[in-house]
Amino acid sequence: MTSRIRNLGILAHVDAGKTTVTENMLFLSGAIRSPGNVDKGTSLSDGLAVERRRGISVRATTLSFAWNDVRINLIDTPGHIDFQAEVERSLRILDCAILVVSAVEGIQAQTVSIWDALAAMHIPVMLFVNKLDRMGANSTGVVDDLKRRFSADVIQINQPASEGEPDAGIADLDADGLATLTESVAAQDDALLERFLNDEPLTSADLEATIAACTAHRTLFPTLCGVAKNNIGVEELLAKVVAYFPDARTEGSQADEKQPVSGVVFKIDHDAKLGRIAGVRMYAGRLRNRDTVRNITANRDEKITQIKRSSVNRYEDTGILEAGDIGFVCGMPEARIGDILGDDGPVPGHYRLGEPLLSVQVIPDDEADHTRLTEALQQLSSEDPHLNFTWFADERELHVKIMGAIQTEILTEILATRFAVYARFSDPTVIYMETPISSGCGVESYTMPKPCWAIVKYLIEPGEPGSDVVYSSAVGVNDIRAKYQREIASSIHDALSQGIKGWEVTDLKITLVEGSDHVLHSRPGNFKLATNIALLKGLTETDTRLLEPILSFRIEAPESFVGMITADIVNARGLFDPVEIDAGQVTLSGRIPLATSMHLPARLNSLTRGTARFSFLYARHEPCPPGEGVIRAYKGISPLDRSKYILKMRGAITEAV
Repeated sequence: MTSRIRNLGILAHVDAGKTTVTENMLFLSGAIRSPGNVDKGTSLSDGLAVERRRGISVRATTLSFAWNDVRINLIDTPGHIDFQAEVERSLRILDCAILVVSAVEGIQAQTVSIWDALAAMHIPVMLFVNKLDRMGANSTGVVDDLKRRFSADVIQINQPASEGEPDAGIADLDADGLATLTESVAAQDDALLERFLNDEPLTSADLEATIAACTAHRTLFPTLCGVAKNNIGVEELLAKVVAYFPDARTEGSQADEKQPVSGVVFKIDHDAKLGRIAGVRMYAGRLRNRDTVRNITANRDEKITQIKRSSVNRYEDTGILEAGDIGFVCGMPEARIGDILGDDGPVPGHYRLGEPLLSVQVIPDDEADHTRLTEALQQLSSEDPHLNFTWFADERELHVKIMGAIQTEILTEILATRFAVYARFSDPTVIYMETPISSGCGVESYTMPKPCWAIVKYLIEPGEPGSDVVYSSAVGVNDIRAKYQREIASSIHDALSQGIKGWEVTDLKITLVEGSDHVLHSRPGNFKLATNIALLKGLTETDTRLLEPILSFRIEAPESFVGMITADIVNARGLFDPVEIDAGQVTLSGRIPLATSMHLPARLNSLTRGTARFSFLYARHEPCPPGEGVIRAYKGISPLDRSKYILKMRGAITEAV
């Protein structure tokens, strides 16, 4: 097994051409006989029927191939913002990335998000400026923009020929371009810089070695250009993947079987023959067929039955998964995305690109399909935890969280084609949150009817914006035993899933200040019940304010439209940063509530006759102005209806089914 591995991500804003880059890499490596076509629905990395039919990537796809004695595990990710959860999960397992940018559209909304995420995860990056053959292509302008907005250390490795023409191609750098490259590279190495300043010649080998070292440490960002659909520039890109990117990150020696196992589940797939399969990225040690590994996230042992590699149109048996590699594991029926196997030390942290900001109800076309729809949504939610499927039994309502409207269209097709369940979605509702206005206490004494005993008192205080939930206990184990304190800690999140205004509660401090158990009467579940009641009672004392999701926006348009655009932003309660004007183009940026701007992109297209470029990205939740926001009723039996809630928790009554 080769020790030279690249876990390579191909990332981009939608329609920049990343899937076409992937197809041509597979073709050049000999993995496929001819590259697939996104528009014709024949691309290999778009494996779902809905992806081929619509010509967009919905799920991240992992495909392995060899190039110049290096195995490349290539992860092709979705570009549409509605499916950025797939990008988010992929970031955790990447060792290097290619960011594809269109020579016409340049930097777009997802380009910015992805760049920031790659920087936060310290992932080496190369850029590929695609679509040189398109009318209006301006790779020089795009590279200048990349240097200005992303990093001055973006360096050009090749240049276009006949740009903007159907026969556009690539060429070696001209004298000026080579001089600029040489100076930029020499500036990264003291020895090279001294030779450069002394007018000593620098060889291509000198430059290549320094570029590789600097790329690995993110101090240089090589940029190539090409036309992926014509397979122009892709072979050069592959060569630089091998030359510039470092080998996969590992902890200890790959060959050392005694190295503790460390891996993370990044994907859950369902195969018609193999059933449920978990994609695993290994950081240390090795796994073999029939091994048992500890799932430290779920606190259980997992039995490995088969280990496979994702190749073209099939899974190949490998029987082994070593440090640095990616494999697909059978035999973990309850594993979930994000589960850590073995030692968690080498596993990198998780980067959040954003949270779903909309909620929709899923309604079966045939009420008899309610149970089958529930099971399908549970399965889809296990594959994409961002969906956060919730079943409100009392109301017989099924809800999921989404990033945008296109996601509901895709889910409708997946439910129909994969599960043979036909359903429709309600209009999306903005997801608000609640936070305490003042400090207060929540108390519950659950001591009847026996056997039961759980007495708790919580101090509830407002937290800093963005602090989420901070819980601590000031009660000793002599008053509440450790096992019940663990029950309390694990129940806090669920207790805050609905506040007194019907939304999840955030940005608060909760301190357990008093309480007791009983050596005879306390039972598992007692303190969860008491906590749910006490916290909601406490929130009625503190009262809560609504928080609404705020987007940051950037709009570029001809200066003649600035008045109309500004008026629309102001009417939608938007706030502006300083305006930028350059050569007849205006750039407006600022913040705007999601609730008032959901239809703004379509409005901007209409106002500017399609000449505006814009991006809207989640920024944070902020307090709603008085009179704004939506208050909704508690779904299910509320803990504030104490008697009925206790009966439900004890199984004496059930919510409607």
